[in-house]
Amino acid sequence: MKVLMISTDCLLFDADSPVRLRLHDQAALATELHVIVFTPKGERFKVLHEGKQFTIYPTASTSKWMYLPDAYALAKEILAAKPRKGKWLITTQDPFETGALGYVLARKFHLPLHLQLHTDPFSLAWRHERFTNRLRFFIALFLLKHAAGIRVVSERVRSKVCELGIPEARITKVPIMVDVDHFMNAIPSFDLHHSYLKFGRIILSVGRLQPEKNFHGLIRAFARLKRTHEDTMLLIVGSGPLRERLVTLARSFGLHDAVVILPWARDVASYYKTCDIYVQPSLYEGWGMAVIEAMASGTPVVMTDVGCAGEVVRSGETGLVVPVQNDEALTAALGRLFDDQQLRSTLATQGQAEVKKLATKAETLALYEASWENALKQYEKK
Repeated sequence: MKVLMISTDCLLFDADSPVRLRLHDQAALATELHVIVFTPKGERFKVLHEGKQFTIYPTASTSKWMYLPDAYALAKEILAAKPRKGKWLITTQDPFETGALGYVLARKFHLPLHLQLHTDPFSLAWRHERFTNRLRFFIALFLLKHAAGIRVVSERVRSKVCELGIPEARITKVPIMVDVDHFMNAIPSFDLHHSYLKFGRIILSVGRLQPEKNFHGLIRAFARLKRTHEDTMLLIVGSGPLRERLVTLARSFGLHDAVVILPWARDVASYYKTCDIYVQPSLYEGWGMAVIEAMASGTPVVMTDVGCAGEVVRSGETGLVVPVQNDEALTAALGRLFDDQQLRSTLATQGQAEVKKLATKAETLALYEASWENALKQYEKK
């Protein structure tokens, strides 16, 4: 099978990034994997050849408005230049802009279209985040109904896609794979409690400093928690445009040294292993990879009702789940965990046991392949 993928993730040009490593493994499933990435010209990314079967192409566009036409020109060149022997598949990172381009290419070259859903467009928080998301939602409704195959990352999203009347045969659930054994067996290179001696208990959250991660809500919830749990601190690990606003918010609550924001780091295992509680306060998630990593590390988890909540994180069994955008409920859940050592231990143990049941790398790759093959099969039925 030959696969043309359309993506927006510039981390594909970073040889050590998890997304690049995942794509490298997926390339082994195809006779050829061509990945077109929306990139600005100023980044000066170059075409990367990873052996004979895996190539990454930057659009090197002069503006965001040129991403689609530049990617179309590249795709047309790739598809026109290659012998049409063997089966081709077009897969896109999302059912929005990249999905629309994939649909046009699939129609032009008479190829099956495979869409990937990494986020949750059915979330009201996602749709209300910005006006363009409301437009994207309607684009997604159209494209999902015309795709030969759909890959979703969680049961939450799978059920919503089914509610659109799309046959289950077109849908394959393939969660983002986490190397559970790595996090279980990781030996911390540092201990957060040694770094922050004045605080007896540490709450950790990891993620991009973007609105959907709801770190504003987490800081507000933490400010309430400090009234009854004075020896606690909040550590946020991540990079993004909201850093200064979050720092300002923490200072407005008088939390100058009790809220620390550190830049993104590759050695997240040491953070998970040496904190007391991991919290994911997101407004929406497709899956929640950081939650899985924390659970694998043996850390008790509190998260909002998004992504893998209800599927992997079952409230009171493998973690605590609170309503989205409910600062009071988040405060209460954190306080409950800090006040109940037995509960912390139980959730940590049962959470770690739960993520050990998730698909291994080999099983995840088999699911990817099945998703692609299924799209081809559904297309040929038409």
